[in-house]
Amino acid sequence: MRDHFELRDGDLAGRIGRLSVPRAGITVETPALLPVVNPNIDTISPARLESEFGADVLITNSYIIKTNDHLREEALDVGLHEMLDFDGAIMTDSGSFQLAEYGEIDTTTEEILQFQRDIGTDI
Repeated sequence: MRDHFELRDGDLAGRIGRLSVPRAGITVETPALLPVVNPNIDTISPARLESEFGADVLITNSYIIKTNDHLREEALDVGLHEMLDFDGAIMTDSGSFQLAEYGEIDTTTEEILQFQRDIGTDI
């Protein structure tokens, strides 16, 4: 990841930069707001976020995908981008919120990181 982030400016703890995502062929200017997609709830589909709102990057939760049998198998079979029908960059969260909220989750850090690699997470 270090090779894909260009620091353009900084002040105290803040950083302005560019994050290159080679698989998606995009560069994200940071800081950036990313639409959050829960693959269990299709409020606004990722394809619609892309076509109507110009989203070229989004975030979803790999822990939610991993713990749902159907989503896990589909993501492992066709990959995250095809499963979500989204051509842009996809960042996945590892489930830290669930850990903080529920106190315990049924996976290790190493397992979730490997799962993120296996499903084709970009960030």
